[in-house]
Amino acid sequence: MNQTYTGFIFILLGTIFLILSLAVTMSATLLAVSLGTSIISNLIGTIFLMRSIKTKKENL
Repeated sequence: MNQTYTGFIFILLGTIFLILSLAVTMSATLLAVSLGTSIISNLIGTIFLMRSIKTKKENL
């Protein structure tokens, strides 16, 4: 799979977990896990997108 699509998938997953943690009432532990998953997914997605932009920039 292309790094760009992988990055977008991770960012969408992080966004879904963020919306889920804000919309649903849950215990503090589940809230922390949901927010942590959101942050990590968004960071991983950003890394994939930055690598994709770097390789596309180098190929120009």
